[in-house]
Amino acid sequence: MLIILISFFVVYAGIKVTLELIEIKFINSELLKEPVILEKDAFIRAGEISIINRKFEIFSLLYELIFIIIWLSFGLKFLYEYIVKNGSILENLTFVMSFVIISSFINLPLEIYSKFVKDKKFGFSNLDFKTFLLDTLKSLFLMLVFGSLFVYLLLVIINFLGNLWWFWASIISFMIILFMNFIYPTIIAPIFNKITKLEDVELNGSICELLQKCGFKSNGVFVVDASKRDNRLNAYFGGLGSAKRVVLFDTIIQKLTKDEILAVLGHELGHFKNKDIIKILIFAFIIIFLVFLILGNLPLSVFEAVGIDKNGGSIIVMISILSSLISFIITPIQSFLSRKREFAADKFGALVKDKISMSNALIKLGHENKAFPKSSKIYSSFYHSHPSLYERICELK
Repeated sequence: MLIILISFFVVYAGIKVTLELIEIKFINSELLKEPVILEKDAFIRAGEISIINRKFEIFSLLYELIFIIIWLSFGLKFLYEYIVKNGSILENLTFVMSFVIISSFINLPLEIYSKFVKDKKFGFSNLDFKTFLLDTLKSLFLMLVFGSLFVYLLLVIINFLGNLWWFWASIISFMIILFMNFIYPTIIAPIFNKITKLEDVELNGSICELLQKCGFKSNGVFVVDASKRDNRLNAYFGGLGSAKRVVLFDTIIQKLTKDEILAVLGHELGHFKNKDIIKILIFAFIIIFLVFLILGNLPLSVFEAVGIDKNGGSIIVMISILSSLISFIITPIQSFLSRKREFAADKFGALVKDKISMSNALIKLGHENKAFPKSSKIYSSFYHSHPSLYERICELK
């Protein structure tokens, strides 16, 4: 059984590495052709950056595979035997959170390289070590507090709700996701970033007029100091219900014109008008339900193969490890549906403003974010939640 488990992950990593290699070959071939959307220098630079990112992703996949093999071969057994003696909820909670914390530290070198070497080389990252350290400590604190409460709740459900515990766990998990989305813009986000009301009276008035026109109620338009960490451009609607707010990166205000910002927000409002948030939440619940249904009922032989007892803590850890396999199978479906939503949202953004502003905004976003405007069909079908810049511009025209 252990060989079968490891084989699943080897095949999983092999497929993903193959997809990355296909994308690298595609970009190299496109770089020999006439540039599209971007000017020649920006086109070439975006291609080079994309290739480096793909190579880093390959390294990350192999790095992840090595540690998964370690966990399954002897790591989980060692950690379990060291912590779990009597099988109490507290011991199982400690086992799960220890696994989560160790996994976070294992991924830390990749994160440090990505932010301090790769992204700085590309001109994305403005992050300094103090901010990174504070962010890491804050994330660790939130993970310990909210993560421990969530795991404790799951352990209680597993221990006391019988054979259908996985059904109730999926519902509770979904409700917690809704709750976290509700509190994120007002409680979580301000822990990491300074968020202030938009001071540009003219822009604020135009945005409020756009929101009113589309029937979108929010508790204000806000600006986040994203440039403290990153130069990429973005804007989003955060929160649910009465906590909804419009959030603009300060970088987008600096780089885009008023009409282009309104077009970008029009795109986001397209998701609201098309009820995409509801569709995304329904799909998320289906995924959560399937993960708990399939992985919550793993046979005893799976746990025996990795040298641990089958109880609440070990079930949660195995779900955490094996969920990436389920996610990979579902990803193409999720990406396909997401790309359709993005096309429709682009059209709505062009409708509430105009096609030129929408197109210009997309081109500037692509230029500033150094996104290569094209992607291979097979890679895009698996991974891209958004169509390529080239496809989006062509669709608008």
